[in-house]
Amino acid sequence: MSHKGKAIDAPATEDLEYLQPGSVVEVSHENNDCLRVWYTATIIERRATSTNDERYVVQFTEIYQDRNSGTKLLLEYNSVDIRPLPPPLPPRKFKAGDIVEAYYQNGWYEGEITLMLDNYNCMFQISSRYLLFGVNQLRHHRTWFNGDWIPPLNLYVTKSIWDEDLTDRMMEIDSNQLEWETDSGSAETSTAGTGNILEESDQKTKEEFSEGERVEVANIDEDGFNQAWLAATIVKPVENNRYIIRYETLRTGNDTGFLVKEMDSLHIRPPPPDIPVPHQFKMYDNVDALYKGGWWKGIITRVLPRGSRYKVHFDNNGKVMEFKHSDLRLHLDWIDRKWTKPSP
Repeated sequence: MSHKGKAIDAPATEDLEYLQPGSVVEVSHENNDCLRVWYTATIIERRATSTNDERYVVQFTEIYQDRNSGTKLLLEYNSVDIRPLPPPLPPRKFKAGDIVEAYYQNGWYEGEITLMLDNYNCMFQISSRYLLFGVNQLRHHRTWFNGDWIPPLNLYVTKSIWDEDLTDRMMEIDSNQLEWETDSGSAETSTAGTGNILEESDQKTKEEFSEGERVEVANIDEDGFNQAWLAATIVKPVENNRYIIRYETLRTGNDTGFLVKEMDSLHIRPPPPDIPVPHQFKMYDNVDALYKGGWWKGIITRVLPRGSRYKVHFDNNGKVMEFKHSDLRLHLDWIDRKWTKPSP
């Protein structure tokens, strides 16, 4: 943006204290995907124009104009796109559907949690990608309006949302990044994971799955129910019938690679056999629908007249959604290490 024009000193006002030079703020910026992102910056000066006297020059904290020289980017923004730093809040539990902000590529992206993998990790959609974030990379979304935060801050300062175990877990995840060796010898790092590194057992046992094998792993919700099956690869076995797996559709919060996690064999299965459906699925067929990077069980409730499209009723949440033929497969159950077709 243009920096032309003579800067004037803005009169200090009590209600606009956060807009005074030297204040650390957040500025709203829309990226190429039309997503709103909040970046930390410092107010440098106020600039007056013939049409708008509430524009401010800010210098970003983490975004560089020239990284070699260390020069950080300066831009002009309207006051409506600037807000004070949100005050920290106590840790809280999140759930699917919560409107949050996720820290990604030096900014806080506004969006919705699409899936909770467990109490500490969730799936978040940014553009066309689904990324995995730990709860320590999330904060509740709030709006700065007329000098107040909406929802009010005191809405969350209640004992019911404080969780000491969650706080300990967040500190553990933040201070213990997982690092696993790949086949090529390079390391992948994930800031969202179990936080525990288990030593491989010296006891040689027959493994159910082998290193490098493609599998599907269950996504278990906080109530212990399986929500979906996600594609993954076995990285290596560890003790007590547990495996290090690498997801094929979920990436780490910083988008440096695919998420690596430890799973027990009870929640791992081989991919189901491909059963071609050359023409159409039928009413009441048990199917798996490809949704949010995983396969979700459902039932065909309607065959739509316009081409190969269907209405699918999800078993786990009762939702009905529309899918095309290529995003469905016949549902099979993995029982006693055998694939079984469920009863109608």
